[in-house]
Amino acid sequence: MTNPIGFPPPGRIVPAAPECRRDEPSAQHPRIAVIGATGFVGGAVLAGLTEAGVPGTAVARRPDDVPAAATRRIAADLTEPPSLGTVIAAADVIVHAASYTGSDPQTCDEVNRAGTENLLAAANRQHRPHVIYVSTIGVYGPGPHRGVAEDAVVPNPVSVLSASRLAAELAVRDYGGTVVRAAFVHGPGDRWFVPGIAQILTRLGAWVEDGRPLLSVISVGDLGRLIAALAVRGTRPGAGGAVLHAAHPEPVSVRALASAVARDAGFDLPSTSLGYDEAVALAAERGLTERHIDLAGHDHYYDATRIWRETGLRVPPPAFTP
Repeated sequence: MTNPIGFPPPGRIVPAAPECRRDEPSAQHPRIAVIGATGFVGGAVLAGLTEAGVPGTAVARRPDDVPAAATRRIAADLTEPPSLGTVIAAADVIVHAASYTGSDPQTCDEVNRAGTENLLAAANRQHRPHVIYVSTIGVYGPGPHRGVAEDAVVPNPVSVLSASRLAAELAVRDYGGTVVRAAFVHGPGDRWFVPGIAQILTRLGAWVEDGRPLLSVISVGDLGRLIAALAVRGTRPGAGGAVLHAAHPEPVSVRALASAVARDAGFDLPSTSLGYDEAVALAAERGLTERHIDLAGHDHYYDATRIWRETGLRVPPPAFTP
């Protein structure tokens, strides 16, 4: 049967273009595969591996779109279990950075929960490579959260999306993998965080609590480097099932963030402020929900010192300053 779309069959290894080929992994580095390599975070992980001089295998449904940094490309789909065996065979460490971020409940479950379980089942049938799952602080639910350490607060997801990500986390932890809960991610390719803050402030027409709430943020480049460093490290005895926060150690205020990006993002800063309850009362009239007000009006910052300590990477200067 022919493939009318022209994509390679799932599970097939697609050689990298000649200009993209790299040497095979050396004995001192594990074989690393990145699932979701064409995505916002997955592409940054590949770039982080390249920066560290470590080859990586890119796994995607459409491998022709994979960045040139990949050593080789594998076509696979989390919702098609037979395609995953080739991925497992090619890796000692798997970075699972693929996720569905929409709101359709069925797709959330099929990709995020069931897709992750498909991957782990395939891993259990072979040599059980270490799995690093890229999740989100969104699993914690509404704030305020102030300096929360890993596992210090019971997750309380309020959306179908976050609930499916938490279900994937639990499966990975039961398997013995590592969960990385990424903070709010900014940088080239960000279509959610900074644009979302801009939309909230524009529609509301005011700061919430004078823009004082603090947020944990991380650049997509730093996130890619951190996860790449974890992958190169592999796993350590007793480290199975760990959760790590990925964020810059210094939180940023909503006001400092918005002030830094307003010009490039094309929106005007508010000239007035509302209290949290006032903003919630006005939200529906302005096309917003209480979840939007929670993001702009409550603290959401987390203790991320552990991941920097374990990877040994240098903490960069804050991206946003008052």
